[in-house]
Formats: sequence, structure tokens, C-alpha cells
Amino acid sequence: YTLTVRDAERVAEWLHLRGIDAVAYHADSADREKLETKLIGNKVKALVATVALGMGFDKPDLGFVVHFQRPGSVVHYYQQVGRAGRAVDEAFGILLGGSEDDDIIDFFIRQAFPPEGDVLDVIEALNGASDGLSVQQIEAFVNLPFGRIERTLKLLATETPAPIRKEGARWYRSPVLYQFNEAKVKQLTALRRHEQQRMQEYMRSTECLMQFLASELDDPFAAPCGRCANCAGAVVASDAPIEMVIAANEFLQRTRVTIEPRKRWPVDALVKDGFKGKIEPHQVEAGRALALWGDGGWAELVRRGKYDDDRLDDSLVDACVALIADWKPEPRPAWVTSVPSRRHHDLVPDFAQRLAAGLGLPYRAAVVKLSDNKPQKQMENSVQQARNLDGVFAVDRAAMLPGPVLLIDDMTDSGWTLTVIGALLRRARCPAVFPLVLADASRS
Repeated sequence: YTLTVRDAERVAEWLHLRGIDAVAYHADSADREKLETKLIGNKVKALVATVALGMGFDKPDLGFVVHFQRPGSVVHYYQQVGRAGRAVDEAFGILLGGSEDDDIIDFFIRQAFPPEGDVLDVIEALNGASDGLSVQQIEAFVNLPFGRIERTLKLLATETPAPIRKEGARWYRSPVLYQFNEAKVKQLTALRRHEQQRMQEYMRSTECLMQFLASELDDPFAAPCGRCANCAGAVVASDAPIEMVIAANEFLQRTRVTIEPRKRWPVDALVKDGFKGKIEPHQVEAGRALALWGDGGWAELVRRGKYDDDRLDDSLVDACVALIADWKPEPRPAWVTSVPSRRHHDLVPDFAQRLAAGLGLPYRAAVVKLSDNKPQKQMENSVQQARNLDGVFAVDRAAMLPGPVLLIDDMTDSGWTLTVIGALLRRARCPAVFPLVLADASRS
């Protein structure tokens, strides 16, 4: 089990490289029933699953359940680890944990209930819409992510009486006085925090682990189980073999993330730049990211270079040269440019020039930033992200060179900066734009 889809895919890939027939399983997986059937029939060694592998799944001869990260509550852990060993003499439940577990679980707790500001913003948007609004239209009025808008609407729709109603794809304000129930949200959030704390205590416990779990579920054992790690005196290795640590680090450094191009402009978001409808005539090619933000591979060097050193390490240049050699973008880029910034003025251009030299290509500062805008990381949905870039960038045609171009940036999140600059380059007759970034923060 993993806490996130990204980790399910990454762990499955790592296990596969180590000769273990493991497959990722999550809500977005195709043929989930087929994957379950394969595991039941022992046609696959393991599924690396999120909570999408739910209560309905049953394999009595399951020999192990490994938690790659700590679940958010004892109940969830007990339900999941209890799948192992129902019809076999010996089975193993293994619980791993790291500091990132707290960050992930904290994120889920914060996202579980929309804050009062989100609720009031959504209600205010609907108050002024006599013909109702779709979720996409609400994005234009509130600086909230699509998912948070949906969760806010879901919360409001379950109130009795409900202050909103849905007709087709549109939401309407109902003539109901609404007051945010802050006490209820605080109570439920406090419960989630307590559940998280108890799981932390479980991992540190020196008593019988089965007694601990049973006590949490109000079914206390009379005597220690004699089988858990604490009762049996099991020795848990504190260090992995150094050769496997090296292999794991190399695996993280070989991460290749595809940046898929966006396909449609948000409505009325780029009026100054004159972009609307399908992006396709000015679309960038599928790009690449060297690392995933927050990883232990190249991403730590990117973080250090951006926030501590104000210079990106030469080893990142070498890594990107190797990435491009594996990628082999076609048609082959003929020159290099970069995304300008007024906050870190020289960071990306300096890196892009060194990368261009490593590739034997010319560098040109063909993109100009015309005005300051708010940091893109403060923009929470596609409409706000694209609108925040409207009229901000321009292309210096005199600085452009013939042929396809590599467009370099240090990080990407929403992808709209690369999309807008790429479209401006395409409109200036650049035949192809290949985005290359050092770290993808969109799934962090």
C-alpha cells in the first residue's frame, strides 16, 4: 500500500526493475478487475495499491501486506494489513515509515474539509449568477483548485436544507440562509489529527502490537499475541545493503517525466495575447522533466540551486544532456531559449546557456518578460493560472533562430507558463517547441 498514486507507480516500477512482477493499482488504473483477478490467481506477484483496493477485495492466501507509508489511522491500517494470512499458516505484515508520511497525511487532513473562506467565495460566485455556473465557470470567479471547488459544492449540497442545488452540469444558489459550521469542521479535523497521532504511537510502541490494535478497536486482548515483532523479538534491519541504496538513488536520478501539452485555452483567460479555443495550432510538443519535485534524486540539487546557491549545479547540465540523448526529440532542436524571470533573473538563462554549450547548440534570449505578475504557485486553477500570464511575455523575433527550439525552465506546476510562451514562439513561426524543465512540481 502507498498513500499516493505517484508512489504506487514509482514503487511498482522499482520492484519491476528488481525482478519482481509488481503492478500499480489505483483509481485511475485501467482494467482494475483484471488486475485483481491476476493477483487472486497468482498471475502477478504483487499489486502496489492505494486505498482504491478496498474492502470488497478478498484473497484468503495473501502472503504479505507491506505498507510503504504509514496509513492515516489505526482502523485503516488494521483493515489493510488484515487481508494477509486468512487461509495460510504464515503471512507477514510490514509497516514502513518516513518523515514524508506526516506531510502527505497532513495534506489529506487539510484538504478534507473546505475552510470557511472557500465556502463563502463559492456561494458569492453563485449569488451573482442567475443562470447558474458550471465548476469550470466558477474557476473564473474564485482562486481555488478544481478539486477544492468540487469538495466545497459537495459539502454545501449535503447540508439540510441545502443552500445550493444542481441542475445538469450547473449549480444554482437556493433561497436558504447558510451559516458555516466551524465547530463541526474543527471537531472532525481534531479527530483526524488524533488518529494520525495514534498511528505514530503504534510505530514507536514496544508493547504487543496486536494488543495495541485491539485496544484501539475496543476489543482488548487478554494476553500478548506472541507473534508480532515486539512479542517475537524480531530484529529489524536499520540499514539497507549499500549496493541497493546506490541502485535506488540511480533509479530516482533516471526518472523521466513526460510533460503532456495542454489542449484548450480557458475561456476569456488570454484576451491580450489573443489565444482562445483549441491550442493545437500553437501547441508545444510533449516535454520532459528531469525529476519530480521532492524526490531524493536530482530534485534536491534543483531545490538547493534555486533557493540556497542561486546557481544550478553543473551536474544538472550533464544529467539534462543525457536525458535529451535518451529522449531524442524529433525534429531535432536547432537552438535553445529559456523562460525569463524577474525574481531569479540569471538562474535559468545561465543554466540554459551551459546546457546549450553541452549540446553544441546556440542559445538566444528570445523570450522577454514585459511585466511582473503574481507567482504562478499562488494561482490555484487553470483559468487563474492562464489569466495571470496574459500579456506578460513576448517574443523577440530578431533574436530567434530558424528551426525547432528547446524551451528551458527550472520548474513547472500547472504547465501554463510553458504553454503560453510556447504558443507565442509558435505564432512567431517557430516550427516546434520542446519544453524541458528540471523539476515537475505538478504532482508533489
